[in-house]
Amino acid sequence: MASYWARTLEKRISRRRALAATGAVGAAAAFLAACGGGDEGGEGAAGGTKDTSGLLAKIEDTSKNAKRGGVMKWTQASEPLHFDGQAQGQAQLNIYNGMVYESLVRNKPGVGEPTTWTEVLPNLAESWEYSPDKTTITFKLRRNVKWQNIPPVNGRAFDSSDVLASVKRYVGHPTPNNKATNYNSVNPNAPIVSVEAPDAYTVVYKLKEPTSFIMQRLANMITGEIGAIYPKEADSGFNPREKQIGTGAYMLDKHTPSVGLTYKRNPDYWNNEAGFPDVLEIPFLNEPAARLAQFTTGAIYAVGGLADIAPEDVVPTKRSTPALNMYQFIAPNNNTSFIQRMGWKDLNGKPSPFLDVRVRRAMAMAIDRDAYIDAFSNVSNFQREGLPAEAYYHTSMGYIPGVTLDPRDTKTFGENAKYYTHNIEEAKKLLSAAGYPNGFEYPSHWPNFPLFGPNFPKQIEVIHAFNQEIGLKPQSNPVDYNLFYLPNLVTKRGQHEGIAFTLGAVTSPDSVDYFVWRYYSKSGATSGQIFGDIGSGPGEGDPKVDDLIDKAKAELDAKRQVMILADLQRYLAGMQYCVSSPGVGTSFTLAWPAVRNYLTFQGDSRAINSFYYTWWLDDTQPPIKRS
Repeated sequence: MASYWARTLEKRISRRRALAATGAVGAAAAFLAACGGGDEGGEGAAGGTKDTSGLLAKIEDTSKNAKRGGVMKWTQASEPLHFDGQAQGQAQLNIYNGMVYESLVRNKPGVGEPTTWTEVLPNLAESWEYSPDKTTITFKLRRNVKWQNIPPVNGRAFDSSDVLASVKRYVGHPTPNNKATNYNSVNPNAPIVSVEAPDAYTVVYKLKEPTSFIMQRLANMITGEIGAIYPKEADSGFNPREKQIGTGAYMLDKHTPSVGLTYKRNPDYWNNEAGFPDVLEIPFLNEPAARLAQFTTGAIYAVGGLADIAPEDVVPTKRSTPALNMYQFIAPNNNTSFIQRMGWKDLNGKPSPFLDVRVRRAMAMAIDRDAYIDAFSNVSNFQREGLPAEAYYHTSMGYIPGVTLDPRDTKTFGENAKYYTHNIEEAKKLLSAAGYPNGFEYPSHWPNFPLFGPNFPKQIEVIHAFNQEIGLKPQSNPVDYNLFYLPNLVTKRGQHEGIAFTLGAVTSPDSVDYFVWRYYSKSGATSGQIFGDIGSGPGEGDPKVDDLIDKAKAELDAKRQVMILADLQRYLAGMQYCVSSPGVGTSFTLAWPAVRNYLTFQGDSRAINSFYYTWWLDDTQPPIKRS
């Protein structure tokens, strides 16, 4: 491990071992272990809920003062392989897809706080209506929307024929995509039965059954999902792999391979309340040091996604470049959640050891969640600076405020909370009872991809170290994201050997959809689900899990839905069909003051997690105006 993580984790693990050796127990020992305090290094928590650092800038809505113009200098860690978002998902296309293409509806963002992912707002559709049985949605389209003025579409009006053509193209796409998890014609358990257009400005979606998450699927375009609407000229008039033509705020101006992308504002964009900079310049900077150097000199105004500055670099960078604004946020669920997906195939000629729940529980109990979160989210160091940093545990899902249960609250969580407790002795007993007193070797596959952040390889290494501590012997196998990870791991429903680390992206960020995507045996093969040859037959999964998911997706009352998801989390904690990432801490990031509305509208699905639709440039602020 790199020295930072090695030092931090060793302090935490050594302190726990020392407490165990001296018999130290009770609230004080638990507090020291959880908060990182009480050692000679001074890891004591000084934070709490109030900011005493004087470092944070206020997140505020400055939209009333927004003005158009300027060149937004920004960066991303990687470039897209191509520009066709309706092909199999590629994580690096998410943001670029949203530059140009739009959806019927968009997620309602939180203002200065995380979104709840429960409501949507009008976008290409100006209104909609549900049938009484909630199985038909009738959308009324906007009449003042034009396609970008690029041949062969040439700025013509957008209408329902484009929606129908886009659906037809997606369902019939010759390359793999996630149509089986969306369209009933491909998978009889998928929600969308048909899409029809009674007239030029009406579109009707008919559903198999009430489906609570369907609007978020239509809103979000993560990995080229069903949200993106393409013009009917796609394929017949231009090649969407090479060219983008949409209705969105920005138009692709220049792509220089391995160098960067430039987008210019669409002068005919229908929405006067979004898309303010005239130009977006996006160099590809996949080396963290180079990215940070460009940023601190003002050559770029903000970096990649929200967490593209390593946590341990945030405060030193703010102190060395005080003109920068520092902001606090909670990282979105999909940015922080990975899972150790169990391989159900035979391993070394014998049945997979991961079929035994005791092995899976042992792996969960091997993880020191507090140490991991402290190390990778820099929690105790932020607290020492007087910043309001906290640790948030993941369960069978990533952290979503108000939905994810906290296993540390055992009274609420119940008995299965113990499987989220770091307990080496009990983990070894479980392995021994399963017939593996000396552990076993297994391949551990993980996507070696810069978009997941500079810390991701180190996070994998730390998880491996936790597993080694109980006697397991992971054999690290970094793989290519597009050539191996997508075709051989994500879509195989657990039919692989060993362990596969897979990321948390789903068809939508909706809480129910997260479980549909990961745990529902009735989803299509491309859904990224974990189930394979377990339960009563190949791909049949766990009937209790399916039943709870069925209840949650049919429940349109948000409070009752959260209660169902709580029961699901409690049950999955005991089964541990996959071992989730430990959790995340409060995050902090930086941007130049010239970028206004930075982090104001959180969860804007038009721009995934980068919010460029609502940013505007203030040329009276640095680095545009220099002192």
